[in-house]
Amino acid sequence: MPSVVFDVVGTCFSYDTGAEALQTRLGPKLESFGIPSKLLFYAWVCGTERDYSYLSQIKQYKPFFQILSSTLKRVLFQAGVPESALDDFYTQEDVDYIMDEYKKLRPRPGLGEMMNTLRGGGFEIWCCSDANPDRIKGYFDGAGVEMPVDHILSADMVKAGKPEAAVYKFAREKAGSDKDGEVSVFAASHAWDVAAARSAGFLTAYTTTYELDECVDVFGKADLVTKDLVSLGQGIVEKWGNKS
Repeated sequence: MPSVVFDVVGTCFSYDTGAEALQTRLGPKLESFGIPSKLLFYAWVCGTERDYSYLSQIKQYKPFFQILSSTLKRVLFQAGVPESALDDFYTQEDVDYIMDEYKKLRPRPGLGEMMNTLRGGGFEIWCCSDANPDRIKGYFDGAGVEMPVDHILSADMVKAGKPEAAVYKFAREKAGSDKDGEVSVFAASHAWDVAAARSAGFLTAYTTTYELDECVDVFGKADLVTKDLVSLGQGIVEKWGNKS
């Protein structure tokens, strides 16, 4: 059976709840320094993704949320909040609230329709995420979308972080593509994720719903590119689905 392995956070679910929580707790303070809360939030998340990956590469792996919870001060400083204002700029309760809200991810539009299209087209669906399986399962359950927990793969299982090769090798082995020769597609809205999956031998599908620009000159061209999840599911079935 052909398979699709999905990135989850950013691809199937948006980060918007975290950005909204940051605005709720720190928005007015950020505005006093001319810092948009959404831009600060994404700087914080992207910096955490970088540090998560770098620590994994030097074999000092730390869970994503451990890094996120510890790095707000330096992001604020780098964004222009003076050191003298940082001591009382936020509290640990603010950080806990933002992280708790961030974990209440909302599904991207069309998630359920896409999954139904893929399953109807003969695909077995897997997930591969830096998050733990129980949390990922909760995201899908909350969205009313079927996702068996034994089809949710976490980087924690191999003590490595994306985009390390070990994570994608693990995903290919679990999805069965190395054993039965079937088509195996990796789908994501992060161009770096798609590039890493391509290096591991996956066919690749990319949706511009999060990043907009593929940056082909940097990351290369995915085998399939679409603007949203609904067209992603349709495109994968049309391109690689069972033809019978």
